[in-house]
Amino acid sequence: MSNKPKIYVGTDSFAKLLSERNVFVDKSLFIQEFLEESGGDVVLITRPRRWGKSLNMDMLRCFLTLEVDECGVPLPQGQCLNHKLFAGGEVVIGPQTGKIKQLARLKIAQQCPELVKDYQGQYPVISLGLKDVKGSSYKQIEEGIKNQIIELYTGHRYLKQYIQAESSPLEDSQKEQLQHYFKGTLSQEDLKDSLRFLSKLLCLHFGKPVYVLIDEYDTPINSA
Repeated sequence: MSNKPKIYVGTDSFAKLLSERNVFVDKSLFIQEFLEESGGDVVLITRPRRWGKSLNMDMLRCFLTLEVDECGVPLPQGQCLNHKLFAGGEVVIGPQTGKIKQLARLKIAQQCPELVKDYQGQYPVISLGLKDVKGSSYKQIEEGIKNQIIELYTGHRYLKQYIQAESSPLEDSQKEQLQHYFKGTLSQEDLKDSLRFLSKLLCLHFGKPVYVLIDEYDTPINSA
């Protein structure tokens, strides 16, 4: 059996990198800098290509994301994979074989326990990646963004309960708008309003502010 290090390249999945490979450079203190020192409601991170922006953003997503079941109910901490990624613990890396890996505590859990307590797994997060949205015309790019938005809403199916519920806090016009996203019948105005509307719904559902992470925001423009 080979003991050679397994260096993972070409992935922007923080969970996959940490759990499936034995070479990992711990940059988790980036999260502390981002949360405590970045300042402002909007942060733009710019670096040269291949500097790990997407991977670090996915790490931030894993850190903040409030994990829920299919009904939108927050999971107990013991069932949250993201918590184990930072605080350490056993994770299943071979669902078919039952293979388990013991993860160590990352630097942020060791040096910033209060930050972990206050932020890890505490917030709804909208994560939108535009790296695959490319095209030679405005129409192609618009369709690509539309598909990403539909997929984004599909990841929050539990919000459908606000369409039919008699005690729904949404107005009829808002119910109709939400129906558009789940049916995929988006107008250009729906597309423009998509992130704001989803943020509002998640804030309503969880009673907490929402983090919006957008990766590769310039790809559609560059490809055109």
